[in-house]
Amino acid sequence: MSGARWRGLLAALGVTIGLGGCDGRFPSGWAYVSGVSSDAAMVVWTGADGERASCRGPGGATLDGSATRRGRGLQVMRLEGLAPSTRYVCRLGAAAGTVRFRTAPAADEPFTFAAVGDTGDGSREAAALARRILAGRPAFLVHLGDMAYPSSRAPTLDARFFRPYRRVLARVPLFPTPGNHDLGGRSAYRDLFAPIAGGEPPGGPHYAFQWGAAHLVSVSSSEFSDAEGGDPEWLAGDLARAAARPWRIVFLHEPPFTAGVKRIVPGLRRHLEPVLEAGHVDLLLAGHSHLYERAEPACTVVPGARVLEVVSGGGGANLDPAPAPHPNFPRGLAVTHYLRVRVAPEAIDVRAVDLSGHVLDHARRRRGESPACRAEGWPAPRDR
Repeated sequence: MSGARWRGLLAALGVTIGLGGCDGRFPSGWAYVSGVSSDAAMVVWTGADGERASCRGPGGATLDGSATRRGRGLQVMRLEGLAPSTRYVCRLGAAAGTVRFRTAPAADEPFTFAAVGDTGDGSREAAALARRILAGRPAFLVHLGDMAYPSSRAPTLDARFFRPYRRVLARVPLFPTPGNHDLGGRSAYRDLFAPIAGGEPPGGPHYAFQWGAAHLVSVSSSEFSDAEGGDPEWLAGDLARAAARPWRIVFLHEPPFTAGVKRIVPGLRRHLEPVLEAGHVDLLLAGHSHLYERAEPACTVVPGARVLEVVSGGGGANLDPAPAPHPNFPRGLAVTHYLRVRVAPEAIDVRAVDLSGHVLDHARRRRGESPACRAEGWPAPRDR
């Protein structure tokens, strides 16, 4: 068969030829909103080439914005000149439907966001948890990685993330961080979420954003592994520039500290923890361990540090055994759950919430407080 006929056959099957080999188009109908600030947002969806999209603001005013094709059927629309704390609606075509979002506040207004990790087992519990998250009406959703098992290829992402979370993504902006199952071979994660943090180094992606009184940073666990060299300069610089913000929150997939059984990338604690403590990070969110775990504030390198780490990897039914009691971890539960994080200028409240809406655990950090911290006694990292 000639090359032209092969290309025609592949096109008919929905396959495109790129420089990296044969990459199928993403299924139509995926959509999410990210990169939301007080005056801008980014809408990403998959669908047929040439589909028209339109966004409207208060009073039905049409917004300026043109879609950019990114390959594999992915389309990106960047919206600028938006108003703070304002709701917008975008119609993205027959398959992707409609998404709605609210921009960030211009001032340090209180807000609540949701965080969840390791949702990718395709279970009924994972789908029910998505409905519970939506019922809480968070300002945005932080996904702590491992969206689909065994890997984030397009078919598994479709079945195990975009379908169960479709209603969430249609109303709640998404800020993800990659898990170890998201960055494997032939994963769709990098292409799909590249618009959020385009042009980042191979260990990435990473990015930062502001919301109310908080500065939030997503980092990839692999960026701080021995293999990547653990270059801390970009994170240290970002945290230094955010020193004036009332709160600094970092989220990633693999936890530097855990009493659980999961292994982490070699060198993660050694490379990352000094940067977090020197950067006066208040809250560290992670997944990876399929459970809920709250640690005592850590000060292993910097005596004045108080990094509160919370692990939330119970986004599905595939749970790890509950960790054995440990003095550095006052709470550990093997239960399907997500986090509701309330941020105000004077305090952060972190609540673990189960499928029924019951609060399993609650931790609070008050502005200006200096709670006791743990410099020693942490379990040795289980490097893989």
